[in-house]
Order: sequence, then C-alpha cells, then structure tokens
Amino acid sequence: MRFNRKNGLLVALLSIAVLSTGSLFFLFRQAGDSEIIDFDIRRDGKEMMAIFDRDWDWLIPGGRDTFSPELMMAYRAPMQNPLYAGRMKIKVIRDGEKLVGFVAWYMKDPTTGFLNFVDINPEYRGKGYGDKLVRHAMDKMIKEGATKLMMVTWPHNVRARRVYERLGWKLIKDAHQVHYEYDV
Repeated sequence: MRFNRKNGLLVALLSIAVLSTGSLFFLFRQAGDSEIIDFDIRRDGKEMMAIFDRDWDWLIPGGRDTFSPELMMAYRAPMQNPLYAGRMKIKVIRDGEKLVGFVAWYMKDPTTGFLNFVDINPEYRGKGYGDKLVRHAMDKMIKEGATKLMMVTWPHNVRARRVYERLGWKLIKDAHQVHYEYDV
C-alpha cells in the first residue's frame, strides 16, 4: 500500500511539474507575441517620423516629392495613390514609452506580399527585434494568402541584408537596389 502511495505521489508531482512547465511556456510565448502591437498614429506617429527623418536614405529611394510618410501613416497606404488607402499594415514594438521599431507591409495582389519598411532605433539594434518584426510580417502575409513575398533594400544596407538572408529570403537582383524574394 505504501509503495502505491509513493508512486501515486510521484506521478502527481511529475504531472504538476509537466503541466506547470507547459503553462509557463504558453504564458511566456504569449507575452513575447504581445510585444508586437498595432501602430497608433497618436502614440507612435511622432517617433516614427523621427525614424523616417533619421533613416530617410535607408527607407526611401527618392525625395519627399515621391513619398510622404505622413500620408502613409494616416491612410495606411504604401504609395501616394488613393486606391491603396487602407492596404498597408503597420506594427510596432515599444519599450515602455520608447518606440523600439516598426514594420510595414501590404499585399500587392492576392498571392504576393510586399515587405515595405522595417526599421529599429539604433539603441535597440542587434537584439533580435528586426528578426522578430520581419518574421511577424512574413507570417501575417502568408496567412493572408501570399505564396511569394518580395522586398527591396539598398546594397549598402549590409546589416539588414544579413537579417533577410538569415530568415530565408533569396537575393534576386543586386544592382542599384537589392531585390529579395521569399517563396512560401
């Protein structure tokens, strides 16, 4: 009888340990996922504009006459064309009151997603936030039906290019701009 109680107690303790570990894994996994939140122009707009001002040469191929970050944020449009209003998804990661970084993407057509912007504030670079934002955008585009993902960056954007290549993006063209694709 004593042997069975010990075994029963041991099985119960092991079961509690396994269930607790699984619950903690789920809890931490959810906490990590909740870091990426929807862009809010009132909360994030000013800090995002500061990123565009600082990193314009990395983010935009032309001048202010070709692209308006203010319109992109206000209308969720990847380009200055009213037909694209509402198509861009923008997500951010925050560290308390500070914007860590953001990612923006849209579906070019029902099966092609386009990663439009990714930027991380300098003090947060090299800590995995870029990977996390790019993976999030990739997952969302795939869930929306994308079978191919595309993006463009600059040849001198070596650090970001390493992120894309590490995540499985394939170099398509390396000339004035660098084109990457990801086949699902």
